[in-house]
Amino acid sequence: GEGLMSKRDPKAIRASPSPPLLALLIAAVVLGVAALIGYQLWTSRPGATVAAVDYPTGLTPDGYPYKGNSKAKIIIEEYSDFQCPVCARYTREVAPRLDEKYVKAGKVYYIFRYFPFLGPESFRAAEAAACAAEQGKFWEYEHMVFANQRGENLGWFSDDRLIGFATRVGLDRGAFERCLLSGKYRDFIRSAADAGRQRGVRATPTLFINGEKIEGLYDVTFYETYIDTLLRQGP
Repeated sequence: GEGLMSKRDPKAIRASPSPPLLALLIAAVVLGVAALIGYQLWTSRPGATVAAVDYPTGLTPDGYPYKGNSKAKIIIEEYSDFQCPVCARYTREVAPRLDEKYVKAGKVYYIFRYFPFLGPESFRAAEAAACAAEQGKFWEYEHMVFANQRGENLGWFSDDRLIGFATRVGLDRGAFERCLLSGKYRDFIRSAADAGRQRGVRATPTLFINGEKIEGLYDVTFYETYIDTLLRQGP
């Protein structure tokens, strides 16, 4: 019996984790669950940063937000949907480089044209952005909305959340809420979408650079090369 037990003991030790190892495994599972919960909480919170806007901004005569030099040789028009993930990538990866190199230098007049087409939340987010533009903070609000995308038409861009974004970028909450809930810009946004379709816009992002249509997302160097070529052509 003693010999048999001595043969079984090593197997028993190998089959069952020792108490210290078991404690480590439990701790690892607990930490993993905590990390997952933390990640979910982080991804559900509003963006922690607000884009710095240190260039001229305003509204065009037909009511669209602009940034940069209205007398610049290069005019860029961006057609965008706030639920479009590729538009969010453009805003994150391309737009800041163009701002730094051309908008701040007064070389580009940049216009944002609302083109909601992915569903009701796209239209509502565009209305909210128009309310932000009314208070002079369209570009900050645009950054906040794109930073907080969470899928298309899943209820994420609710009125409450859109109002919350407004407070995050320093807007007057009461005025913003009244603007959004009144539907003040509903017809304007619908007409903006119609105008885009009439111009031949079929997807987002679509840019017009001095009237030439560029559909889709490209590496930032593509846009820089395109703009630099136009700038070199002289007046």
